[in-house]
Amino acid sequence: MLLVLGVVAIIGALHVRDHTELSRVDELQHLDYVLKSPSLGVRTGEYFGTDAMKVVTCRGIDLPGWEPGYRYLSDCGDPQPDPTLSHSNGYNTAYVHPPAYYTLTALAGGGILRLPGVGSALSAYRLVGVVWLMAGLALVWHALSLTGAGVATKAAVVGLLGVSPAVVHGSSMVNPDATSLLGGALVVVALMRWDMGRWPWWLVPIASAAAVALKLTNAAAVGAAAVFVAVRWWQTRSQDPARTRERLLVVSVSGAAVMATIYAWRLWQGHRQLAEERDLAVFGRGRGRVDAFQWAELGEELRATLTPFRDSWVPDNLPRGALIPLAGIADVGLLALLGVTVAVVAAKSRYRALVAGVFTAMLAMGVLTMVTNYSTLSRYFLTPGRYGLAVLPVAAVAVAPTLRRAVVARASVAALAVITGAVMLYGVTAGGTSAVVAAPPDDEDTIAIWCRTTSDSVEWRWNPIPGATTYHVSVDGQEWSPQVATTARVANQPPDAETMLIVQAGGEQGWDSGPRGSRTCRTAPAVGPTVWCVATPNSLVWLWGTVEGATAYRVRNDPAHPWLLAFDARTTKSEGLPLGEHATLYVQAGNDDGWNVDDTGVASCRTV
Repeated sequence: MLLVLGVVAIIGALHVRDHTELSRVDELQHLDYVLKSPSLGVRTGEYFGTDAMKVVTCRGIDLPGWEPGYRYLSDCGDPQPDPTLSHSNGYNTAYVHPPAYYTLTALAGGGILRLPGVGSALSAYRLVGVVWLMAGLALVWHALSLTGAGVATKAAVVGLLGVSPAVVHGSSMVNPDATSLLGGALVVVALMRWDMGRWPWWLVPIASAAAVALKLTNAAAVGAAAVFVAVRWWQTRSQDPARTRERLLVVSVSGAAVMATIYAWRLWQGHRQLAEERDLAVFGRGRGRVDAFQWAELGEELRATLTPFRDSWVPDNLPRGALIPLAGIADVGLLALLGVTVAVVAAKSRYRALVAGVFTAMLAMGVLTMVTNYSTLSRYFLTPGRYGLAVLPVAAVAVAPTLRRAVVARASVAALAVITGAVMLYGVTAGGTSAVVAAPPDDEDTIAIWCRTTSDSVEWRWNPIPGATTYHVSVDGQEWSPQVATTARVANQPPDAETMLIVQAGGEQGWDSGPRGSRTCRTAPAVGPTVWCVATPNSLVWLWGTVEGATAYRVRNDPAHPWLLAFDARTTKSEGLPLGEHATLYVQAGNDDGWNVDDTGVASCRTV
């Protein structure tokens, strides 16, 4: 076991080293949550913190156009990066997750950060993900031991789980997906030990609640366990009545424990929220908003988590061309092994019951996620296959009898694990990185300068330069007196016009040896947009006209609420409103450097 876990740990650690960008799989949200932990959870409507924004502005996100320096990110090294210019309008959408994973990761990451060579808090927290994976794989190994599987079978299964790209990437970034295998393993170990008569029944609900507390989607494993218990009751319904009552207790108390965990968290979040979920969904880019249940996507959702090894987001520093087909082979092989297991085990075997639970959970997880998203937020996104990762430990135990008996099947799994592991090792040792991390440009040659503008003013600021006692400033060629302050401001400027600042630092060595920097900024557009709306009985569609010189717009529906970035869109929609509801929308126009705060477009409408 130690050899297998060691190889997996090395792959995970090297992937942490090479994957320099933040992952597109919401790593910015989860990193911000961890940086604010230990805590009672991120609140609904809470903005990204400064620490997380400093990381993303220098590292970027592994999405096209979100590299460091992208127009919707503040500059690398900016001491006060603006979260509203970032992903998801600056809101941390990880508020849906309980704080257990984040608090434990923050505490463990603080210890790892003290180790030599770790280098950054992001790397430390990512390495905690590798530790989560090791714990999950160790429990899977134990669960397979309960089936009588030999070392070869356990090494093949645990090895394949540990080197699959979806698992490696999910466990090498800051994301509660790192707990998926551990959550599923907790459930299946408690389930198997209880079914074998070795543990009391009440440990199953405790394990189920713990798994869901780590991440809500780990409920997929709990669902598989509930189906397992139901099938076992059917298999042995004419036997011991006391056992029947115990099975009823396992299902009912486990379900109650999971629902209590979810409901308590939702209730707590509702008590602490800074904004309504509906308000967060209305504004922004509008992606995922739907007016009706997407029946046409039902087929896709049925198979979404039926292929949990599938991961369309294999980062560029890994050999995607080889890993994605290998993951597809693993998915097909798993389904085939589940089918063969039904054929080869006894009719009343617990492994048939496990297969039934696994198939049910795999088919249902995507549909249940789809229904939840639509019923709560009127949104639709295709459920990612990684939501089914928690079912994999249950599936591993279910197919153990087949692997134990069939040498060909066991050898095939081992071969797939070795090939996938070799490809992963090649990817993480070939020296490639997914991005070049931008360094804050406050070095000996340049001064990094940031600016914010209105329609008639420009304000610049820069970081203090070590050793500098004064700064020589010129604006559009006009020299100012030497100053100590690290800010400069000009007013009474024309709108939509460029103004250039040059700064040179001076000290005991004189001006010539000091670093210098320059920044040209454009004032905001001269006028605000004209806003109007189209009303229906339960929605308001807001539109506004193009403003000359504007490259972005921001909106809000209450002067007390923060602005939400609408990017270059000129429309947004308020939905789910009661008949006769009155609403107001405020819109400001701006560019990459600032906003026209003096001329705000306003419109008020009522649903009719």
